[in-house]
Amino acid sequence: TSSADAPAEKEPPNPRVLILSCSPHTGGTTDAVARVLEQTLSAHGGLAETIRLRDHDVRPCIGCGFCSDHPGTCVFDDEAARLFQRLDAAHTLIVAAPVYFYGPPAALKGFIDRAQSRWALRESGRAPARPRRPARAVLCAARTNGERLFEASLLILRCFLDTLGFDMRDPLLLRGAERPADILHPPALARIEAMGCEAAGEGLRLLMNERPFRFLQPLRDLLRAVSLDERRCILCPSFPSAPLIAARCLRSP
Repeated sequence: TSSADAPAEKEPPNPRVLILSCSPHTGGTTDAVARVLEQTLSAHGGLAETIRLRDHDVRPCIGCGFCSDHPGTCVFDDEAARLFQRLDAAHTLIVAAPVYFYGPPAALKGFIDRAQSRWALRESGRAPARPRRPARAVLCAARTNGERLFEASLLILRCFLDTLGFDMRDPLLLRGAERPADILHPPALARIEAMGCEAAGEGLRLLMNERPFRFLQPLRDLLRAVSLDERRCILCPSFPSAPLIAARCLRSP
């Protein structure tokens, strides 16, 4: 069978929840948090996709000004633009990241800086109109003390997420989380799972708003119908007994 005769593959549905795992350390605490979130989302009917930032080629911004002159584009042809597109397709986002020296890890900060092209596009007034979406952050710090331990990371993330059209919900801040075992205990797991449940619920609500269920459309049309005859015509094809109801409608005065 030729490729032209083969059935076309269906495109996978857009994820309701995108998990952006931002640690350079494979199998570390941040990866463990992402796994718990993914399992929680799946258990609550959510569609989850995890992006591990370390697996993608994203060059750091060099401040060349190209995106100011060409809003929405960047001088680099790497994976940053495709990653931003995947974030655009998400109904809600969870950023999981470690805290290094009271701030985000280098790869995450480099990716955030590349959002300058998105900022320039928004400032130009040519950014496509999109509804605001919720985002969350889980920050994992090895330290157990430090009053301002998460302050820099949260400020940077809020600015980044706002640029991409996300409103940041209350973050989950984990202290003393140096190894996966440090978060794999009931109190920490309960907090991570609660965040996953909230994200799944919001993702579902946003999906319903974006893609209204077809069986509800006749009811919406019915409520907008002006006359009784219009309402009958709308209702007739809306039920399994449509032919019978249609006949009754025709006989009605």
